[in-house]
Amino acid sequence: MNLRERTLRELFETLMGIEKGECRYYPCHFEGQDCSFCFCPFHPCLIYETGGELKGNAIWSCMKCELIHRPDVVHEIKNILSAYPFQVLADEKWVFFNEIIQEVVFGEVRGKYLGKAYSVYRIDDEDECYLVILNNFEIADIIRGKCRELREKEGVLIPLP
Repeated sequence: MNLRERTLRELFETLMGIEKGECRYYPCHFEGQDCSFCFCPFHPCLIYETGGELKGNAIWSCMKCELIHRPDVVHEIKNILSAYPFQVLADEKWVFFNEIIQEVVFGEVRGKYLGKAYSVYRIDDEDECYLVILNNFEIADIIRGKCRELREKEGVLIPLP
């Protein structure tokens, strides 16, 4: 079972109200956290404001992200995602999930397509940025270059931190 399949299985169990057992890692982020989403349904969100960061060649690290474990956020996400049939959640692409987490983080959807690339950030064509290429919610490749050159390729543009 790949990470996306495991994440979806956990998501569906959470939305059905199936309780998790004791976790030997609790608390992995902070005391009183809600562990409904041990595997974040938005990973990799590619949104720096969550505390996430790009590491190495192809890793979006969520070590500093506490958002998905805050009880108020968990409640909000459960309400949003439970409005969709499970088949829709299983079939949707990364942008669908990313726009949900944008609403939670920013209070609005900021993302848009710049050429063939999608970005949550306002990016100047002369800026250096990363083009993150995703394959089934996993980072397949990262290309660094001028935003104007990368926007004509499919992927997600994020600024250099």
